Amino acid sequence: MELKLNIYNGKAIEKTYRAETFDIMFGTVEDLLNIIDLEKLNSETEIAKIVIKAIPILKPLLKDVFEGVTNDELRRTKVKELIPLFINIFVFALKELNSNSSKN
Repeated sequence: MELKLNIYNGKAIEKTYRAETFDIMFGTVEDLLNIIDLEKLNSETEIAKIVIKAIPILKPLLKDVFEGVTNDELRRTKVKELIPLFINIFVFALKELNSNSSKN
């Protein structure tokens, strides 16, 4: 699964980071699962609230997934693009957990 992170300069895309594969540390997944209320994931408003609460966790996560991205660049990303990106990261992490648990 390819993930993209666009960095903007005004309205124009200045740079795009791409990631094909990535590793998420178990502690990060644990932190995210403590924040996420799975019953509320069907509403974009609720997802946005979760993202806001998770910013202290998500910023380092984005820096792990997209090697080389800076704090300044993260400030120049669009929130509307981050929400589907985080959903894809969560889905990937859950699939990884599930595939590893089915191997045991």
